[in-house]
Amino acid sequence: MIDHRRLYEVKSATIRNFASLWVSNFNANKSRIHNAHGVASLFEKFRNIPAVVVGAGPSLDKNIMWLGQAQGRAIIIAVDTIFASLIKAGITPTVVVTLDPQVEVARFFRDVDSSRRLLVAPTIAHPESLDQWKGDIVFYNKYAPDIPELVKIASINPGLGYLIPGGSVLTIGLDLEYRMGANPVAFAGQDLSYRSEGAAYAGDTLYGDNDYQSLFGDRIEQMVSDTDIFGRTVRTQKSMFVTKQWMEWAFTSWKRKNHADFYNLTEGGIVTRHCNITSLKEWVSRFCLETKNLEWGIRKALKTKR
Repeated sequence: MIDHRRLYEVKSATIRNFASLWVSNFNANKSRIHNAHGVASLFEKFRNIPAVVVGAGPSLDKNIMWLGQAQGRAIIIAVDTIFASLIKAGITPTVVVTLDPQVEVARFFRDVDSSRRLLVAPTIAHPESLDQWKGDIVFYNKYAPDIPELVKIASINPGLGYLIPGGSVLTIGLDLEYRMGANPVAFAGQDLSYRSEGAAYAGDTLYGDNDYQSLFGDRIEQMVSDTDIFGRTVRTQKSMFVTKQWMEWAFTSWKRKNHADFYNLTEGGIVTRHCNITSLKEWVSRFCLETKNLEWGIRKALKTKR
């Protein structure tokens, strides 16, 4: 059941904070968008290939080593926050996704070799973030039929394709792997909550080893409680709680031609319903058995006409 009150609060804050930035970013990106491919070029081109989108939650520290064994055998989609950390760990993601329109995203791409990587970015991404990316960029329209500013922006280039935001950048990656036709569809590092002790994010991110108390300060009072996969009470932000509900809704509501099995590989966090919960190690050993030339598949998909 969706908590519509919290959803309204989160959506209202998003519009209030970002409406003017969406428009200015899009106007600055117009020429770049005109010369780029749209995300629709990737849709249904990777049917029944295993895929995992990787977030920056602290639980990733205990299973990141297994991603190396998935490399070349599964589509690995990294959120912008975790991109540099994966590269440091020797893991090359197939795709990197971003969502936030703020200039701060640019720091996730600085001093990291992105020259041979693919970024999937919204048309409303900050131009400085795009400037920091040295590889190819594929654009998507942010699907938000109830937000007039985004509807107007998307109507200018509808052929790019849409991705649905569920409140976090990882949900963009989840929608992407689903629309690519991948199966099983998995996610890791999506805690959407904070433990009473320990870091709020995975190691080697720009947030360091800071716990949520030091990162959020006075905003802690606005947090709510939920139950994680181990039955423990944990703290979470209202926006994260909405994302959890959105994901559990998507697992039962999305429809496509080929069947999809959803797997939560986080080994922690609050996403508990309508998905298979297992370890990343188990998932890799079960599904990542065949080597695949995924980079070639990406290049082939992007050779189609714009």
